Amino acid sequence: MTRLLFRQRLVQTAAACLFLASPLGQAESLLDIYELALNNDAQLKAQEAQYLANLQQERLALSALLPQVTAGYGISGTVNESTSQQILGFDPTGTPVIGEGFNRSDTDTDGWDVSLSQTLFDLSAWYNYQAGEEVSKRAEAEFAANTQNLIVRTVEAYFAVLRAQDNLAAAEAQERAFERQLEQTRQRFEVGLIAITDVYEAEAARDLAQVGRIVEENNVAVAKERLSVLTGQEHGQLFTLSDDFQAKPPAPADRSEWVNFALNNNYQLAAARYSEEAARQSAKANRYEHAPKVSATYRYEDTETQGSRSAIPEPIFLVQPDSEQTREVWQVRVDMPLFTGGRLSANRRRAEQEYIAAKENRVNLMRTTVTSARSLHMTVMSDVARVAARRQSIKSSQSALDATEAGYEVGTRNIVDVLNAQNLVFQSERDYANSRYDFIVNSLRLKENAGTLSPDDVKRLDAFLNPPPAPTASDNQ
Repeated sequence: MTRLLFRQRLVQTAAACLFLASPLGQAESLLDIYELALNNDAQLKAQEAQYLANLQQERLALSALLPQVTAGYGISGTVNESTSQQILGFDPTGTPVIGEGFNRSDTDTDGWDVSLSQTLFDLSAWYNYQAGEEVSKRAEAEFAANTQNLIVRTVEAYFAVLRAQDNLAAAEAQERAFERQLEQTRQRFEVGLIAITDVYEAEAARDLAQVGRIVEENNVAVAKERLSVLTGQEHGQLFTLSDDFQAKPPAPADRSEWVNFALNNNYQLAAARYSEEAARQSAKANRYEHAPKVSATYRYEDTETQGSRSAIPEPIFLVQPDSEQTREVWQVRVDMPLFTGGRLSANRRRAEQEYIAAKENRVNLMRTTVTSARSLHMTVMSDVARVAARRQSIKSSQSALDATEAGYEVGTRNIVDVLNAQNLVFQSERDYANSRYDFIVNSLRLKENAGTLSPDDVKRLDAFLNPPPAPTASDNQ
């Protein structure tokens, strides 16, 4: 993948999502939530900032190979005062008269300079530049992996809410069913058809259903809170998964092809490869720190001095300190470290071990990526079968409930049998809903591991979501 291609696709798709956003106050789709997460997820923002920071490593390393130009300007003032023994004159006999004289000078000097330096030969700097290029490539791969992971995190959080809501709906339905069963049991007891123990069994089942409903209510609230971490805001109703959604085997079906996808496209594995190469180049850079370095320098200076000078007694000739000077200097230097207290050797050994560590991390990640591709493919294939089996189990458990209730009416089954059969129906409904959500999340994880996950997958999944039904009068009671 070329530089920033995935990022560009991400931005383009996100822009298209804006046209699909729901008006404020209405139910939110998966695309709505994804768009909010894309703009507000603090984790992704931090990762993007780190990505942009890491891109500068290449430029920093290149700077050591490019010309360095500096300019400076300085101004200074100097006042000198001195006294000394001087010949002040001659007496009539011609003998020198010795006395103390006074001298003072006051000068201001200003000047500017420009210098140009260029590295001519520095193997260490060159390999550091090569390492910087690899660091930039690693940063791009890591950020691409992070943007893919945002998709997975968003879908997980979104369907965690739907999962919790489905479980709550099942718990509420179960509580209502057990409440009706309790009322029927009481009526049958009052007319002497059953024993009081059946009433107690029905009451216990109703009470447990109430506890389950309370737990599921809390789970819905917790799931919504976790979703708000991604978006930075609270959410009300969400679009729900359509009954038409079908769990289909991943394409291609061959597991080995998914392994190949992962080896060639997994962004974390690509980042590990770039990290290994960066460490290798860095090790070479530290190895050549012992090599000679050749540089050239050119410097131009222009200074001017102005001021005054006085003396007591005043001499016959008093020269003022004014002057102007220009200077050009060029230099070619060869520098070679002879002894640095062991610093260069220690850095060389450290860089070599870091390279070994990076290589082993890449090998370990490659093995993990292959294992994940295989296990996720097996999991998704299992999820497909599980969804079909769970759907069928609903029909089977409902048939079993109908038969058990019929047996209870004629006295061949007891209340415990009926309650267990009802529990089985509700559990089957929960298992079916959970299996569909598991399939969706695991399918995206498989694509993420293969490096093929994109915002288009969010759009395709969103097409299977429907707005929740409008509330009815009974819902508000």
